[in-house]
Amino acid sequence: MNRKTSLMSNVWMQRAVIIGILLIIMAIFQRSFFSIQNWRGILMAIAITGIMSCGMLLVMLVGGVDLAMGSTAALTSVIAMNWYNNHGTTDGAFFVGVLLGVLVALIVGIVHGICDAYLKLPSFVVTLATSSLLYGLANVYLDGSFIHLANTTGMFYKIGNGRLFNIPMPIVIFAVTAVIVGLICAKTTYGRRVYAVGSNREAAEIVGINSRMYRVTCYMICSVTACIGGCVLSSLSLVTSATTAQGYELSVMLALVVGGADIMGGYGDVGGAIFGALLAGIIDNMIVLLNIDTNYSKAVRGVVIVLAIAFNVYQNRKAAGLLAPKKKKKTA
Repeated sequence: MNRKTSLMSNVWMQRAVIIGILLIIMAIFQRSFFSIQNWRGILMAIAITGIMSCGMLLVMLVGGVDLAMGSTAALTSVIAMNWYNNHGTTDGAFFVGVLLGVLVALIVGIVHGICDAYLKLPSFVVTLATSSLLYGLANVYLDGSFIHLANTTGMFYKIGNGRLFNIPMPIVIFAVTAVIVGLICAKTTYGRRVYAVGSNREAAEIVGINSRMYRVTCYMICSVTACIGGCVLSSLSLVTSATTAQGYELSVMLALVVGGADIMGGYGDVGGAIFGALLAGIIDNMIVLLNIDTNYSKAVRGVVIVLAIAFNVYQNRKAAGLLAPKKKKKTA
């Protein structure tokens, strides 16, 4: 294998080439793309998706999917902000409200995990059903209305609009979430066992790993990140409703699939999730800066998803040795 082939077989080299091509295009057609303000806007645009992607990654690693992330974010943010507004908008009310949201998220995650790991129901169907249920509960809770953030100087406001060392808080929260989940996946026994469960559940059980427990905990962590993302999004918009974060689960799936996560489980990392979210954010930003009809953005996202899945399947089959070797041409 020559050096060029070796370099291009490296997944990060491939990602760098993709980003490089996009940067060259923007350097030619729209140099304002490289401004600090524009890049801050891109990172802000992907922060919520990035936070949720970190949680969904764990579910995908064990071969599942959570299509209820948007509805979980909606219901938990409604509970958290309502408690905050009705109990003095103090720091204590903020922490209690968020804690209540997290508890609800944990319950949702446990239900998803039990249905998947113990009842062996398809996670796609279960989470799609609970998504409708959770949106319905949020709507009933609000009686079809919405909640405005009562205090625009308190803690709830700051998690979406404040800054830490001049860095917007949503970006900080995204970075902290990514680091925590990244360390869990790469440096802990828990993370290694999650990969083992996703790669081969039967083999993991044989060596004494309780695959059911790990699957349930992955869904729980996923739901908690949905709650965090929902609260940050509500803070940013200063309002929450039954439709908060609706559709975000699709953006999360896009980020993970483009980032190389295997929908069958056992493969993926936080770095890939960040790359996927960043790539989607850059594409959306390019469409705006180049004055391309925004109606094309969904079409572009769809094409990217299909190409990413095809590429991932090809890479996985190649790594597993399932591709037929190329026949050498006979020389005279």
